[in-house]
Amino acid sequence: MSRILTAVAPDAEERVRRILTGHDLFFANDLDGAKAALNTDTIKLIFVGARFDESRMFDLLDYIRKDAKHKKIPIVAAVVAELSMAFETVKGLAYAAKIFGASVFVNFNDFDDNETENGRIRIIVDALLLPPGRVPDLADRLLP
Repeated sequence: MSRILTAVAPDAEERVRRILTGHDLFFANDLDGAKAALNTDTIKLIFVGARFDESRMFDLLDYIRKDAKHKKIPIVAAVVAELSMAFETVKGLAYAAKIFGASVFVNFNDFDDNETENGRIRIIVDALLLPPGRVPDLADRLLP
């Protein structure tokens, strides 16, 4: 079980809880709360949704990658809401998230909300929690 900073919009929390069951989740509601959680030195992974704190995902990513103390923490950036987005919009979010330092980008709309599909997302998260170099690029290979 790892301590995961979860920065998502409130309506996404239940699904994220189902996916990350068994981990110690710290839900941050805003950017200041996320920054404070990062200063505890116990966060092993960051899970951030595109709509976090009024769409401040990139502000959080920028903060993390500019701070040497936090920049090695793996980050899952995601579209968590069941919103219909144009393919180009999702690709743009994924590209920008990688530029801002996300380890992987996941579009939840590519995964049904059931045990099997949520388990696929969980595998991606768990792979990022492995020691560096153990399973290179596994998370990217598991994406659809």
